[in-house]
This record gives sequence, C-alpha cells and structure tokens, in this order.
Amino acid sequence: MRIPILFYITQLVKIIAALVGGFRYRNLPRPLKILEWLIIVGLVEVGVQWIQASHHINNLWTGHLFTLFEFIFVVLMYSAWMKGRRNQLMLLVCLSAFILFWIVSKFTFEQFSRLDGWTAAVSKILQITLSIFILVDIIKESDLVWTKDSRFWVVAGIIIYAAGSIFIFALFNKMLEISVDRLKMVWHINWSLMIISYLFYARSFLCKR
Repeated sequence: MRIPILFYITQLVKIIAALVGGFRYRNLPRPLKILEWLIIVGLVEVGVQWIQASHHINNLWTGHLFTLFEFIFVVLMYSAWMKGRRNQLMLLVCLSAFILFWIVSKFTFEQFSRLDGWTAAVSKILQITLSIFILVDIIKESDLVWTKDSRFWVVAGIIIYAAGSIFIFALFNKMLEISVDRLKMVWHINWSLMIISYLFYARSFLCKR
C-alpha cells in the first residue's frame, strides 16, 4: 500500500519537535519535559505500527495504549500549571475516572482489533476542557505576552488537534466499514492538524517562560 506523503511530513515534524525539545531539555520546566517524553512515546508508537503493518499484523491496538498514556501525560503536565487544592482534586478525579473508563471499555465495547474511537474521543473532550482552564489563567495575567508563554503554545496545540479530530476518531470504525478510500481522505485532516499542533509544541520549547 502506498503511504501518502503527508504521513511522512507529519512524522518529520514530530521528529523536529522532539529534537528541539531534546536540545533544550536541561533548561525546560517540568511540564515541558513531560511533553517531550509524550512526543517520544508518540514516535515509538508510530515505529511499532510501522513494523507491524510491514508484517501484515493488526496495529490498531497501539492506539488504545497511546490514548491512555497521552491523557496521563497531559494531566501530569497540567498539574504543574494548575495551582490550588481544588484544581489538583479536579485533575485527580478526571485522571482516575478516565483510567477506569479506559479499563472498562476494553472489556466491553472496544476491542483491540479496532480503533478505540470512543475512548479517544472522550480523552480529547477532557483535554479540551482542562486546556480551557489553563487558557483562562493565561488570559487573567494581563501583563503577559501570550506568544512568549510556553503554556499558550501547548494549550493551543492541544485544543486545535483535539477539537479537530474528535469526530474523526469517534467515526473511524464506521468509516472503515463504509469506505477505506474515504477514510484515507479524511485521515489527511488528522495529519494536517497533527502537523500544526507539533509545530506549536516545538515553539513552546523555545519559550523562556
């Protein structure tokens, strides 16, 4: 199967973001170090998928694991930015509830042989919600230049990708049943959104704040 050029561009942008974070790693605050490791985990996932696909092995199960790891990493990253006992409790409840939901889904309505569409969609909704809390804090700091704050670039990247890809993940399995070619066309949107978000992450690594 011929792999679209946009896929390679997406992976290149991921690698660039990982390299930028790697070069700046010692000077990065804790949240951005967590983001760097999330990017690395994402690259490893793609590598595993590539190897399995080349041996004609179903590789959709890796997405289930990445959905879980991604949400855990995002919550850990945001826990350093969202101060206060109330916010920390909210993050703990969200994380615990999602992990429980993820475990239950694997034994009920989501099989590892298919994409975890609904779990991924729920994860993205929660990520958007938590990102809005960070964004509100940024807006409240009136003396802050947003573009110089790493939080702005990270939150913007997460919101853009999560909001744009919710329905793609939620409807993936249904689209796969209807038309593989149509799904490939739609997946270009996912790659495009991913490129934008990872460029934002790379920019966040360059911020001094």
